[in-house]
Amino acid sequence: MRCRRCGFISSSQEGLLRHHQLRHKKETLWPCVFSDCVCTFKTPGALKSHLTRSHCRSEKREETATFFCELCEFREICTQRTFFTHLGHHLKNQETVHCPFLHCDFKSNNFKTFSSHRSRKHKNTKGIRNCFRSNPEKETFVTEPHVLDQSSNSEVVALPSSSRADSSENGGEDFVEAETIEHKLASLFLCMQTVLHVSKSAVQKIIEELNDILHFSKQHSHERVRQILTEHNIKVDDSVVQEVTDAVFNTNPLIVTTEAKGVLSTDHRRNLYFKDHFPVIDPTEYIYKRTHRNTFVYVSVIRVLENLLRQPDFSEKLVFNREDKPGHYWSFRDGRYFKANRLLGVEETSISIGLYIDDFEVCNPLGTSRKIHKITAIYWVVLNLPSKFRSTLPLIQLAALGKSADVKLFGYEAFFYPLIEDIKCLERDGVYVEVLDKFVKGTVFCVCADNLGAHSLAGFSESFNVEKFCRFCCLNRHQIGTVEARDFPLRTVEQHDQFVAELKSSDKDSVNGVKGACALSEHLSYFHPVTGFPPDILHDFFEGVIPVELCLCLKDLIKKGFITLDGLNSRIKLFPYKFSDKVNKPQQITKASFGKGRISGNGHENWTLLRLLPLLIGSSIPEQEASWEILMDLKEIVEIVLSTTLSEEILCYLESKISDHRKLLLDTFPDFRCLPKHHFIEHYVHLISCFGPLVDLWTIRFESKHSFFKKVVHDVLNFKNVLLTLSSKHQQMMAYYLDGQDLFKPKLHVSNVDTVNTTSLEEKLRKVIEKKFHNQDTVSLAKDVYIYGTRYTRGMIVSAGQCSGLPEFHKILNIVVNFEKVCFVTSKLSSWFMEHYRSYEVIDNGYADIEILETKDLNDYHPLAAYTVTGKLMVTARTCLLH
Repeated sequence: MRCRRCGFISSSQEGLLRHHQLRHKKETLWPCVFSDCVCTFKTPGALKSHLTRSHCRSEKREETATFFCELCEFREICTQRTFFTHLGHHLKNQETVHCPFLHCDFKSNNFKTFSSHRSRKHKNTKGIRNCFRSNPEKETFVTEPHVLDQSSNSEVVALPSSSRADSSENGGEDFVEAETIEHKLASLFLCMQTVLHVSKSAVQKIIEELNDILHFSKQHSHERVRQILTEHNIKVDDSVVQEVTDAVFNTNPLIVTTEAKGVLSTDHRRNLYFKDHFPVIDPTEYIYKRTHRNTFVYVSVIRVLENLLRQPDFSEKLVFNREDKPGHYWSFRDGRYFKANRLLGVEETSISIGLYIDDFEVCNPLGTSRKIHKITAIYWVVLNLPSKFRSTLPLIQLAALGKSADVKLFGYEAFFYPLIEDIKCLERDGVYVEVLDKFVKGTVFCVCADNLGAHSLAGFSESFNVEKFCRFCCLNRHQIGTVEARDFPLRTVEQHDQFVAELKSSDKDSVNGVKGACALSEHLSYFHPVTGFPPDILHDFFEGVIPVELCLCLKDLIKKGFITLDGLNSRIKLFPYKFSDKVNKPQQITKASFGKGRISGNGHENWTLLRLLPLLIGSSIPEQEASWEILMDLKEIVEIVLSTTLSEEILCYLESKISDHRKLLLDTFPDFRCLPKHHFIEHYVHLISCFGPLVDLWTIRFESKHSFFKKVVHDVLNFKNVLLTLSSKHQQMMAYYLDGQDLFKPKLHVSNVDTVNTTSLEEKLRKVIEKKFHNQDTVSLAKDVYIYGTRYTRGMIVSAGQCSGLPEFHKILNIVVNFEKVCFVTSKLSSWFMEHYRSYEVIDNGYADIEILETKDLNDYHPLAAYTVTGKLMVTARTCLLH
C-alpha cells in the first residue's frame, strides 16, 4: 500500500498507519490509505474504523443506486439494505407495501409477512423496480473489493506483485529514528498537560505506573521469546534469550525516556525537553514598580510573530493587499481608517495587529473569591489572515496577563509598557517574512473590547450616565433617541487631541467625556483612540439591546393576550430545532426576567431566539402589531450587521431601518428610556464605512479564549503565582499546536463517502453530474462535510443567486467530493418573502430543478434549516443574503 502524501510503500495497513503517525504527525487530518477514497479523519482510530467498515470486506460491496419509495417522498442514493430498512418503517405503521422486486405483485401491511415473503421468494433476486439505473437487469458494482490475507493475524491487504516488489526494494517498513519516537512521546505528554488538562501529578503517576507494568512484564516477554524460538526449532542458550529480551526491553521508548534520569522522567526534565525541542516562548514577569512586589506577565509579540511567520502554512495564508472594489466592504482594508493609516494604508505590504482587552474571573464569580483573582488579559491576532481562518482559538495569541486590581492601581501605561516597546520595534524595523523574502513593518490597527474596556483604555469616561458618554461623538445624554444619526457631532482626531491637551493643562476631571490620554496613542505613531476602537456587536446587540427589547415587546404581547408566557415557553421547549440551532437552543423565559427588564441567556441563545421567534409565535400575532414590528425590524437590522459583505446600498437601507426602528420603539413605548447601546447602534453605518464589516472585529471568539485559563486554574488549584502558571501553560499549549502545525481548521473534512457509478443515478441527476464532471464514470457522494469547520449535510438549505431582488434557496440533496473540491447537488426551491415573519416561505419541488453549486456560488456560507410552520415550509436567514 502506498502513502498518498510521500509515496512510501507498506505491505499492511498497520505499517502504513505507523508510517503516517510518525512521518506525517504534523498533518491535521488523516487521509484514507486507498488512493480512490477521498475520506479524511481527525484521529487514527477513526481511520482504522473506516478501513474495517469500508475496505476490509471479503465479499463484494452492496450496490448503491437511487431508490425511491411509492408511499412517501423518499428518494435517495443508498444501498438496497437502507431502502428495505425504510420500507420497514411503513410496514411497522401497518401501511400496505408493494414488493419492490421486478415481476412480483405481492402486497402486505405486516412486517413479518413481508420479511418472510422476501426471504422465501427473493433470496437470490437482484432486480428492483423502485430504482433508477441505466440497465436494471445488469448488476453493477461500485468498486472492486479489497481482499485481505486471512492467513495472517494482521489485516494485510493483498497487493499486486509489482507493489510487493516495490515494497521490498524500499526495505519494507519505514525505519523511524529513536529521536522521532522520543519527540512523539514528549508531544503526547505535552498534549496531556495543556490540551487535555491532565495535572502534572497525574501525568507523573501515569508514567510511573506504566514503568512498573513494563518491568513486571519483562519476565513474560522472556518466556514468550523462548517459546517462539522453540516453535521454530531454534536452540540457543538461555543467556541469548535473556540478551534478546533485554535488548527489546531497553529499546522501549517509554522505558528509555521515562525511567530514572530519562529525559522525560520528571516534570522538570519534561519542561526542559519542551523548551529545547518545541517552539516554547516563555512569558516574562515584570514588576510595576521597584517599591512594590506586584507583577504581571508578558509574552513577546515580536518573538511569537516571528515564530508564526516561520510556519509555511501560516505565512502562505496572509493577505497583504486585495483588489479594491468601490462601494463594497469585504474586510477592514476597505474601511476609511485603514486607508487613512500612514503605515498600513501606504505600505504595499504591512502587518495589521488586532488587540483585545478584557477582565475575567478565574474563580466562581458568585463565591468568596470574587474579584480577588480577577484578571485583565490582552490577546492579539494577525488581521492579515482572512476572517475564516481567525476563528480558531490557537490563532488568538496571549500578550499579557495582570491582576485587574493592579492594572487599575498602576495604570495602563505600566501594564502595556513591554507590548508598546515591541510594537514600536515592529513599526520601526518590522519582521522578516520568508514568503516575501523581506522585512515587513506593522502596527496596531484596532483594539476590540466591550464598551467598558474600550472606554477605560482609550481614556473616555467609564460611566455611561454622564453627559458625554459616547466615544464616537459628542452627543449629550438627554439627546438619545431625538437626534438623527446624520446630525451626530462626530469626534475627530484633532478635536480629541485638543481635549487631552486641555485636560492636562487644567484641574478638570474630564473634558467632553475624555478623562485621560490613551496609553497606546501616547507612544505609538500610527494609532489613535478615535480611530482605533470599533464597536462590539456581541455586547451592543446580543447582550444589550436584544434581551431588553425582547423582554419589553414580549411582555406587551402577553399583556394584550396574543400569547401566554407558558405557551411561549412551551413552544421554545418543543420546537424541532435542527442542526446548529440545537446547540444554541434559547432559554425559557421566566417571570423574574420580566421584572429585571431583560431576558436571560448568552449571546448565541439570544440570537437564536430572535431569529426563530417568527416561526415560534408569528402565526399568533396579528399583522401591523407595533411590538411585533419592533422585533422584526430588530431582526432585520441584526442580519445586516452580521453580514461579512456589505455595499453602500445596503448601508443606506440599514441607516433608514435603524432610524425607523428607534422611532417606532419610542412611539410604541413613550416611557421607555433608550440605553446608551441604542445610541451606539446609531453609529453602525458610519463605523462600517470606517472599519469594514464589524462582524470580523467582534469579541465573541476572543471571549472563548478565557475558558482555557479557567480550566487551568480548576486543574492546578494553585494561586501562588497564578499569572505565571496560566501564561506558562498557555505557551506550552501554543508550542504543541505549532509543532503539530495544527493552527487552522482543515479546509475539508469528510469521514464517509459512497463511490457511485453514474449509470446507476436517476436520469436528471446523471445528466447534471456528467455535465459538471466530464469523462468520469464514478462520483464520490457524502452525507455531510466540514468546510473550514462549517458543517454541510443533506437536507440543509443554502442560498445562491437572486431573482427579482430576492435571494434564491436550494436544498442540499447530495454532496459531491472530488478530492479537495466540494459541490452541492441541490434542488431549487420556489420562495416568497413573508413580511410578517421576516422569513421566506419555500416550496420543495423535489427533483424538478437539479443544480450543482460550488461554495463560491453561495450568497452566504451559513447553511440554513427549513421548519414547517402552520403547514408552510419556512426559512429564516442568519445574515443579509443580498450584496
